[in-house]
Amino acid sequence: MILSTDSTANLPVEYYRKYNISMIPMQIILDGNTYDDLSPNLPVEEFYKKMSDGSTPTTAQINEYSAREYFEKLLSKGEDILHISFSSALSGTTATMQSLSAELNATHKNKIYVVNSLNAASGEGLLVMHAYDMIKKGMKPEAIVKELEKLIPLAKSFFTVQDLKYLVRGGRLSKVSGFIGTMLNIKPVLKVDPLGRLVPHKKVISRKLAIKALFNIIKDNLGDSHHVFIDHAVCKEDATRLAEMIANELNVNPVVTDLTQVIGCHTGPGLLAVFFISKKPTIE
Repeated sequence: MILSTDSTANLPVEYYRKYNISMIPMQIILDGNTYDDLSPNLPVEEFYKKMSDGSTPTTAQINEYSAREYFEKLLSKGEDILHISFSSALSGTTATMQSLSAELNATHKNKIYVVNSLNAASGEGLLVMHAYDMIKKGMKPEAIVKELEKLIPLAKSFFTVQDLKYLVRGGRLSKVSGFIGTMLNIKPVLKVDPLGRLVPHKKVISRKLAIKALFNIIKDNLGDSHHVFIDHAVCKEDATRLAEMIANELNVNPVVTDLTQVIGCHTGPGLLAVFFISKKPTIE
């Protein structure tokens, strides 16, 4: 079985080789140039610096032509494909993948199984790594899909941002709320809800308290999964501090990784996020 995902899973680049995970990238349009997400031609530091300097990147979802070429190449290897996709609430990519898989499954012996992660960034990557664990146990794709569907409501994504203007520009926050929040130094903690949408969770004053809030969320809700991820957009010091808090108090070593540029287009530099499997589906 081939394990597959898209670049928004935000796994460390070396994981794709280490765990033999296939990946199809989304694309970024920046200053008139088009780049594949995670491309070495657009280092994350350069990307976020351009955003800070005023560039306004846009993103392009995976089109049908690219997806068809990608899936047909994988099918030629003679194995079934388990593909974990970006949240359908944030992109049309999952719909494209599901439609195409249905078409290709009708004409190929080996089948494509597309799972709508209802997550983004390492929330999606979290599910990819759980799928990898199940493949290593010898589970069949149908059984893995069922287990992932049980895990998805427990896969939690919480994050904070340094500057509210990117959330305002992306339509995640009103201009009035963004202006007031900036004036009051509010650092909102946001989450991905059960439908895969980005929604507010709580408001705190100051970056330090936002980091503490992220830690308390995982401290109070972490289940027994050993997979925990921290994503950051050029704020490694904050990510390291959060990782140390988790490691010291919860005896879990999170994987810290740079935020993929496609997600960063909508959140801007300064994002700090934590992803984990919760012991309960609802976190207040």
